[in-house]
Amino acid sequence: MSGLLLLGVVSGLGISPAITSPHLRLDGDGYAAILLSLDRLPPDPASPDWAVQAALAQNAILSAYAATEDVLPVALGAAFTGIAAVKRHLDAERATLDAGMERLAGRAEYVAQLIAEQVADGAAPAPASGSAFLKARSARHEQRRHLARERTGFARATAEELASLSCSASARPLKPDGPLLDLSLLVARDRVPGLLEAAEASSRAGSRLALSVRLIGPCAPFSFLPETRGHD
Repeated sequence: MSGLLLLGVVSGLGISPAITSPHLRLDGDGYAAILLSLDRLPPDPASPDWAVQAALAQNAILSAYAATEDVLPVALGAAFTGIAAVKRHLDAERATLDAGMERLAGRAEYVAQLIAEQVADGAAPAPASGSAFLKARSARHEQRRHLARERTGFARATAEELASLSCSASARPLKPDGPLLDLSLLVARDRVPGLLEAAEASSRAGSRLALSVRLIGPCAPFSFLPETRGHD
């Protein structure tokens, strides 16, 4: 084995999720470390492909655990020479791990996205004159501006409502032609039913604007990572 990558720690309930991604679980006092053999990643840790593959594996494995127990991810790149080095690091970082697990206890990340469908201009008879054409074009532009304003207001109201049901919320960067809202929510498990109901209600209300709410989760709380110190 060439080394181990520390993906994060879980609450140590002894639950192994049904996932196909191979990984190692190192049980400790009150939590378990989730590890990935570096042999399963590209050989050059400085390459973009290494970072992509490591991030995909970390997300898949830790998000699977998040469905059943608390998960504390660590920043990508915490590589160690072996189990002994991992144990030394965990012992040295015990206070940080305890604080992080306490802050995330009973919580997981959900991602709320507001998806906009393309709205086609209604069919209209051919204008009888150039003046009529200009008036019709101006009306279409005004309709699109009005729709954009309504959608912006709806996105703001939806973000506020869903964030109110979470312990913490973080807006993710928006991309051109992407969702109108991309919001990370740290949600207590006992509030998830209310979050689901609110997301469904918002989706129904947004249908008049050709909007729908997509809720993704539970996920490992990558958007709410606490700061950690270096490693071996």
